[in-house]
Amino acid sequence: MSPDPKKPKLQKKLIINAFNPGSAQRWRVDHDQSSRFTNDVDAWIEYAQKAEEGKLHAIFVADHLVAFDEFEGPHNFKHPAKAGLSFPRIDPSSWVPAAAANTQSIGFGITFSTVSEHPYLFHRRIASLDHVTKGRIGWNIVSSYLNSIGRNLLNGEPFPEHDERYVKTEEYLDVVYGLLLSSWRDDALVKDVENATFVNPDAVREINHEGKYFKVAGPAIVEPSRQRFPLIIQAGTSKKGKELGAANAEVVYLDDRDKPHLKEKIEAIKTIAVEKFGRSRDSIKFLIASIPIIGKTHEDAERKLKELTEAGIPLSAEIGFSGISGIDLSKFELDDEVPIGPANNNLRTTVEGITRQKKPGKALTKREIIENYRARSGSLFGSYIEVADEIERWVRDYDIDGLNLGSHTFPQGINDIVDLLIPELQKRGLFHLDYEVPGGTLRENLNGEKGKTFLSEDHPAYGLRWEAGVSQEDFEKKLSEIKKKTKEIRESL
Repeated sequence: MSPDPKKPKLQKKLIINAFNPGSAQRWRVDHDQSSRFTNDVDAWIEYAQKAEEGKLHAIFVADHLVAFDEFEGPHNFKHPAKAGLSFPRIDPSSWVPAAAANTQSIGFGITFSTVSEHPYLFHRRIASLDHVTKGRIGWNIVSSYLNSIGRNLLNGEPFPEHDERYVKTEEYLDVVYGLLLSSWRDDALVKDVENATFVNPDAVREINHEGKYFKVAGPAIVEPSRQRFPLIIQAGTSKKGKELGAANAEVVYLDDRDKPHLKEKIEAIKTIAVEKFGRSRDSIKFLIASIPIIGKTHEDAERKLKELTEAGIPLSAEIGFSGISGIDLSKFELDDEVPIGPANNNLRTTVEGITRQKKPGKALTKREIIENYRARSGSLFGSYIEVADEIERWVRDYDIDGLNLGSHTFPQGINDIVDLLIPELQKRGLFHLDYEVPGGTLRENLNGEKGKTFLSEDHPAYGLRWEAGVSQEDFEKKLSEIKKKTKEIRESL
């Protein structure tokens, strides 16, 4: 199939990232090397270099802090261990400096949870990564969802309710904003030999944050990085997730299993961003996640699908869904209906995407849930021409800005994306031929604008930056007004 000549040519240049879950995937396929991602930095370097060869914007890395241990649980880690399902996994930032040193332009969107470490420690970690990558870091902000986080990271206390996790995340972000944007003036680092002054002490201030969850005085212990603040990525589309994204995100990541509702969700986030936070409608980029199966021909794709199916990992869907939903599927027979409450306390957005297909008044069966859970792998399927056609349809139907494309196996999956799909998208004018700013920051390349290393002027955090030459007294007056306005907006939501 070729593009319909009657349809107007799409003008949009897509953002395309390489999505990597940071753990072994189809490790039972004899040529798959994805298990190297758990212990071999060379695998990450190879992956990054291949993605950069295809001019992909970034590597987007997921993370989970504990095991998917709800199936035949709670706290049963034996199933994910046997299946190799997100177990084991290394710190998602550990390989970034090595990959950055062996590439020039590709960015790194890393998932960091607001329950993983104190925000004071985190401000140094994320700024350090932005320094060593020369501004190529993005932060995917998550509040986590696996129940065992309580017993491992919260001293055994129950994992907080879904909406309260967002309250804590909002405050966490306030602290990191304060440390990275409001603690050091842009010109604080002076290296004045004559006056023996390395950092101008009058250009550094404490943030003195006191909130419900955190009390952080400051000042920041790391100097401002090239982007000043990492590119902000967010993935939740629950009510609280939409509000957090509308206020903060530059990129929102969406699940392809919920395609019929994508346009509605995108419009909702844009509306909140404009009406509540004064942002422009195009200030947020929306990306769909998918794991394509791409062949040189349709028959080649069928062969790859057969290979993947035959080497499937028993119970992987059951383990995965039980983990993200907190519902132990082992308690149900295949054709039993599985009741799911309207306010799931775990990964609410993805659970809704999987279960939306239910008939009115009926719950999905365990069999249907398993089928829907697996649907992401192969939602883009066929020859590279067929997959490009489908991507074009997604852009037209859902008005997305790009994709996070996962690899079913390594290195074949990333090779198929770079060697087969990308040239076809470039041929259609849907993807750039080179980075807009070679060697530039992630924010510059994502926006295609040289010099755009910082947040847009309409971003609510833009004014939190202490700019060069501004006195502390004047800055604190301005800061007080911004915080007052932010509080009023949050109370109105």
